[in-house]
Amino acid sequence: MSAPKTNLLLESLSQESRTAILSQSKELELPTRASLQAQEEEPRYVYFPTAGVASVVVEHFEGAASETALIGREGVAGALSLLGTSVPTAECFMQVAGSGYQIPLNKFRELFIHSAEIRTRILQCVQQQAMTTMQVAACNSAHEAEPRLARWLLMVQDRTQEDAFQLTQDFLAQMLGARRTTVALAAGTLQHSGFIEYSRGKVKILSREALKTAACDCYEVTHRLLLNLYS
Repeated sequence: MSAPKTNLLLESLSQESRTAILSQSKELELPTRASLQAQEEEPRYVYFPTAGVASVVVEHFEGAASETALIGREGVAGALSLLGTSVPTAECFMQVAGSGYQIPLNKFRELFIHSAEIRTRILQCVQQQAMTTMQVAACNSAHEAEPRLARWLLMVQDRTQEDAFQLTQDFLAQMLGARRTTVALAAGTLQHSGFIEYSRGKVKILSREALKTAACDCYEVTHRLLLNLYS
């Protein structure tokens, strides 16, 4: 699997709307851990990823952290701030290195207000992200680590269109809200079953169809939301 470097939301727009956005944007590389949005601060920019995956993560007062959403080439990071004045309660950073377009939030807000097409597409995307977040929250509270890990790896692959990516056990534990040892056991089980290969922070999906059998039903819900976004 390999996807071209493009953003599906931008591609879904008319040439006029796409040009209006890109003419005020800057294309840049987004390495792992690059910050797209800080917690408790209004973002300065909106990002349209063209490769890689960003995580929306809530840090708790006791130091733990939980991932609530994934954003890849299907969507946009920072758009929630277009809907009101509340500052984000989560941070957003690149989890899998990639690239994207960066546009100042104030410039994009003007386009959002004046273009019905851009506004409609952004609201559809924000709705999809919100529904996915609700499903992930339910999944994290109801399902065991192994099916959640399988679901999560499939969601990353949906967005990267790649079979392999760099992910450490510490990172996986943070994203799944689980202990490092729990993630190691879950990854070991999936590897022993021949679904994935995991070594030195690199995960390779060997059989997507087999991995789907190990995932919880939440994956099909999130996958359907993703497919319906631009169908």
